[in-house]
Amino acid sequence: GGRTVGTGVGTVRVDPPSTGYRTHQPGDFLRVSVPSNWDVVNDNGGITYAPDGAFFRGDGGVTAFTHGVQIGVAQGSGNLQRDTQQLLNGFARSNPQLRQQSRLRRDTAGGRKGYTTILTNTSEVTGQREGIALSTAQLRDGSVLYVVGVAPENEAGTYNSTFQRVRRSLQIADR
Repeated sequence: GGRTVGTGVGTVRVDPPSTGYRTHQPGDFLRVSVPSNWDVVNDNGGITYAPDGAFFRGDGGVTAFTHGVQIGVAQGSGNLQRDTQQLLNGFARSNPQLRQQSRLRRDTAGGRKGYTTILTNTSEVTGQREGIALSTAQLRDGSVLYVVGVAPENEAGTYNSTFQRVRRSLQIADR
């Protein structure tokens, strides 16, 4: 069964990730597989895949999601560790409750060398603590592909394996 998430406008039911996956091609250089019960939402900061009831658009176009994954590309310098830290700093400026829980650890995303770190935040939607997994990989032009997985802390066990599977499914074909 899904979890009930409190919002400023009531509560919504968010189903757990499906065990079935669908492959999407959000850009001409990228393919990714996400749970089949997650919808795609184009957003200013990237593309978000989230279950029904987990994505919110507020005043002025501000968006938030309580469960799901956002994929985006950020400008980079060619130094992935420094670029990942700058990305984290940017996220922290817009999310004052954001805290890094683990050091950057070497990882892979889409077959590329990258970094992963775990963060926590207070959800703008629910007011509850949420766990965030951030992974980055360098694209050939020096920019940074990032994958951000978000779920309430009390559902981290359910979502962490999903975030890992999504990250492993990435296929990057930038030339």
